[in-house]
Amino acid sequence: MYVIVEFLETVAGASAFPAAYILTIELLGQDKRVLTTAFLGIMLVIGGISFALLAKTFQYWRTFILVVYPPSLLFLLYIYLLPESIRWLLSKGKKDEAVKIIMKAAATNKVTLSDETMRQLTEEKPKIVDQKEVVEQGLWMQVFRSPIIMKRLAICSWWWITCTFVFYGLAINSVSLAGDKYTNYMLVVSVEVVAVVANALVLDRVGRKKTLLFAFTVCGLSCIVIPFIPKNLPWLATLLYLLGKITITQAFSGIYMYTSELFPTHARHSLLGACSMVGRVGSIVAPQMPLLAIYVEWLPSVLFGVTALVAGALMLSTPETLHARLPDTIAEAENIAGNPAKDDIQMHDSKF
Repeated sequence: MYVIVEFLETVAGASAFPAAYILTIELLGQDKRVLTTAFLGIMLVIGGISFALLAKTFQYWRTFILVVYPPSLLFLLYIYLLPESIRWLLSKGKKDEAVKIIMKAAATNKVTLSDETMRQLTEEKPKIVDQKEVVEQGLWMQVFRSPIIMKRLAICSWWWITCTFVFYGLAINSVSLAGDKYTNYMLVVSVEVVAVVANALVLDRVGRKKTLLFAFTVCGLSCIVIPFIPKNLPWLATLLYLLGKITITQAFSGIYMYTSELFPTHARHSLLGACSMVGRVGSIVAPQMPLLAIYVEWLPSVLFGVTALVAGALMLSTPETLHARLPDTIAEAENIAGNPAKDDIQMHDSKF
């Protein structure tokens, strides 16, 4: 029963977040992606703190589960509250449904659409839809035949493995720090706000690549140095530990957005989901690190650091997506570097 419940929790829980994230950024304009990612990151922090408080209050695991999980059923109501992704509808040739959502949004926010936008919305292009339907039939074949997309898929998968491995590894090890384990966990989760705010400030100014390269590098160096800090300087080890947690959180938050920007609309959810699935290798291995520390105390932290440094080095092989529109096709994704931020209909009138 435990295995069955754990499987269902993953299907309905961990698998839902990438889909929810993609739906969110596809409903908003290019200039809203960073702010939206930051907002979602803060919600995760609130969830983590709530998790620790509830775990401290209801320490018997059966009671804890009965308190934490039932509210999740409320998310079933979202199917009636949230619209479908306009980008996805257009990519599938379902223009009528997309137009209804755009018109409803414009009316709700009292926005008048431009004549050019109205023309694009009402113009019929049946032949283009037919071509898209033909393209969709061979979507995955196109992905496999594109060396550029396959290379990105492999690199993004390593980023996800790194983020889950280091992020959850540091979170798990936080309970071994001196003091109350619940308080320590809340402290480690709370510092994630710093990472979220930092991303909100720099991702749209410095760019995705430089920000994530910095985050992975600082995290890697911090984790490698921690085991070699003298025992009489515990404050310095704790400071580096928190710095590593902040920067890996910054990388994890940014990777969600950066990965979604590297892949086309037709395959964005599937490829992001594939990266997330492969990334679970990291979260599977992370809980084993405290056991490894029994034999070689410094090895887990060094492994965290080396993994992060490799991820940072791979960041040099992908294009910058700052101010670039979300690609809709394989060809657009391959040529994403240097594309201007000229989005589709829903992005032109992104005020609504």
